[in-house]
Amino acid sequence: MKRSVYKTTEGRDKIRGYYNKVLSHFPFEQRYVETSYGQTFLLTTGEESNPPIILLHGSCSNSAFWFPELSALSENYRVFAVDIIGEAGNSEEYRPDLRADDFSLWLKEVLEAIGLKKAAIAGNSLGGWLAIKFAAAFPEKVSQLILIASAGLSEIRLQFLQSAEQSRQSDDTLEVDTDILGEQNIPKEALDFLNLIVENYEPIQELPVHSDDALYRLTMPVLYVGGENDWIIDSQASAQRLTRLVPSAELLLLPNLGHMITNNQKYIIPFLEKY
Repeated sequence: MKRSVYKTTEGRDKIRGYYNKVLSHFPFEQRYVETSYGQTFLLTTGEESNPPIILLHGSCSNSAFWFPELSALSENYRVFAVDIIGEAGNSEEYRPDLRADDFSLWLKEVLEAIGLKKAAIAGNSLGGWLAIKFAAAFPEKVSQLILIASAGLSEIRLQFLQSAEQSRQSDDTLEVDTDILGEQNIPKEALDFLNLIVENYEPIQELPVHSDDALYRLTMPVLYVGGENDWIIDSQASAQRLTRLVPSAELLLLPNLGHMITNNQKYIIPFLEKY
């Protein structure tokens, strides 16, 4: 029996109400596409004739957190920000099996529904994990792969997992703050929205690390961007693993930054322009 990722229907409606209110202030096209895994919501911007790029957000998140990148990339790219199914957006609220092929098959259906044979893909955190999973399964469909604070390359840090477990055992909500995210300039509104999500949503408990064989299949140009002070994911270990298994990958380790890296167009656009 399917189980919603939201703790209550009221919590789901509260998150989506806030999200859609935010969306109403921006000019991006909103659309749904049908897949065998349920409805998928997208934000779209940029000329149809421009090269396409798919943006995949992190866990406990949605496409609202790509707003700066959507605006900047739209000048020269056709941009699709996709609400991942089983996450805190407007897409299907049931999460597929993380250890099966469902997520990569779902994303393949999304590309087919919007008429793309191939696209650049940028993923943040969970979105990076999904981008790797998809690129390894369907490398012919990915022109460039951009991984921002990506999960799936190394284990989640033990201290973060322990903090999350202590919060669950005490029935407290793990508050998202700058100590966790490590970025000192996050708008209060963004932190408030993150904490509204965390309060009303069941996050992923365990995210599989991708195998060596999967990473060997990343034959497209790859960019990895990580914060050196990431409290959730070991960016140094992730970069080292990519260096060993995908030696052509470009690596950017950013000092004084944690898990949340903002304004990623600074890294994405120069990388895309090379190819």
